[in-house]
Amino acid sequence: MTRLTRFYLDNSIFFNCFFLWYFLLSILIFFFPKEEAFLLFNSAHHPFLDYFFTVVTLFGDGLFVVLVGLVYFFFRSRKLGIAVVATYIGSGLICSLLKRSFQTYRPGFSLQDHPDFHSVPWLSLAQHNAFPSGHSTSTFALAAALALFGKDIRLALIALLLACLTGYSRVYLGQHYWDDVWFGTMLGMGFSCCYYLVITYFRENSVSIRTFSPPSFRI
Repeated sequence: MTRLTRFYLDNSIFFNCFFLWYFLLSILIFFFPKEEAFLLFNSAHHPFLDYFFTVVTLFGDGLFVVLVGLVYFFFRSRKLGIAVVATYIGSGLICSLLKRSFQTYRPGFSLQDHPDFHSVPWLSLAQHNAFPSGHSTSTFALAAALALFGKDIRLALIALLLACLTGYSRVYLGQHYWDDVWFGTMLGMGFSCCYYLVITYFRENSVSIRTFSPPSFRI
């Protein structure tokens, strides 16, 4: 318990901002009907936002996340670079398994003919494997990895803001319902936090083992 308390306190600003986002998502999930919550935000569109969120959603693309990891590995911090790629791969595998297990429909399958449904013509509209959102999973895993291993609060908050915008973009572009984003958010963040706790636990224990010297006895 002490380890978890220290873990939270060392990253309290980042986690508090994340919990605020997650609290707002939870209100949408548990107090509004699924399709109503989706259309409430998806139908509020503008030509500028069409292009803006088309770019923003790329922050959750696997190619972008891996590129960030490689840049950190070769030019800044190998530890952080490995963490970015490892959390992306780990959370991505779980996400893919869940997608194939649930096989839920996306908004474009059931709402494409709805008068308020909005999508952009230059992006293909996916129909299946909605739950959970892979873009939300990868971008929140990236934000958490940068926050926990990078220890730069400004960078962490920028990454978290981009992650929230990426999650919003999945609804705005008609690719996901809010519950897909909600669970993807939790999956990405949770996996990175578990990865950090496991890595730090073994690192601390390996150091204590190396520094331990058994007492010597004279006969």
